[in-house]
Amino acid sequence: MRAGTAEDLPRLMELWRQEVAAGRQDMVPNEHNLHRMLARFDWEAKSRVVEEGGRIVGSVLVMSRPSPDGTLTNVYAAGEPPVFRRLVEWGVGLSRAAGASVAQVFVGKGLGDGLESAGLKLVRPWWRMDRAMDDLPAIAPVPGYDLADATTVPPGSWEDMFNRTFADHWRFAPRGEGEIVGDRAPGLCLMAITRARRSPAGITIGEVESYDGDPRPQPVGLISSVGTLPEHRRRGLATWLVAEVLARLRDAGARSASLYVDGMSPVMAYDVYRKMGFQVAREAEVWEATWP
Repeated sequence: MRAGTAEDLPRLMELWRQEVAAGRQDMVPNEHNLHRMLARFDWEAKSRVVEEGGRIVGSVLVMSRPSPDGTLTNVYAAGEPPVFRRLVEWGVGLSRAAGASVAQVFVGKGLGDGLESAGLKLVRPWWRMDRAMDDLPAIAPVPGYDLADATTVPPGSWEDMFNRTFADHWRFAPRGEGEIVGDRAPGLCLMAITRARRSPAGITIGEVESYDGDPRPQPVGLISSVGTLPEHRRRGLATWLVAEVLARLRDAGARSASLYVDGMSPVMAYDVYRKMGFQVAREAEVWEATWP
């Protein structure tokens, strides 16, 4: 086992494709987004790879961010079960040594055998819901609100809106403006605003992505950050935002749509998505280790 390097990425992408084919992971990351995400990644300290016969047969990358619960790490491991468990243990150990409060590992449903040895517990189901791009739901504006996007919303508004919207969600971690909208298509970054005061009320982000070795019709319209401020909930804003972004994603060339949802969502967001034609396509599990 050795530290990974940026030069390993092509072989890591091949390993991750094998993980998807075996059903252990959901998808191979989009290469452009992956390079962006890893631009400042500390490979020496936060990664390890396992090689056999010139091939990479296991990998782990540990990424961290501050949260109200303390430092939260995500341990992204890949490989056959024995290698996978060994690398998860390394990642969880690194997380604890670095002072993290929470370490998370996402695995396919039923594939967490042996993770207890790393101090992890199964805490959450996590679902990917998909739908086709035909027969899209009707767009029903909510009285008293207007729809805006990143072509007109002033810079700085997205960070404040996102962090206030999701502050009461499970394992919330604040995000900056660049991480939320960044270089995404402005017309796919949507915000609901009140008509009277022109104040933010709801948000969703769309992206058009292509994934190697993925059975979904490509490219995929990925919907994320669907949320409403507490004082504006249960008025239909999320349904309106998702219906609108679906139409825009189709116009942008997406041939299928996907979103991710907490299987224990206290507001049962998955019920809203089912009514809009989404169905659970992949089930994952969230395992966690926590330290006081």
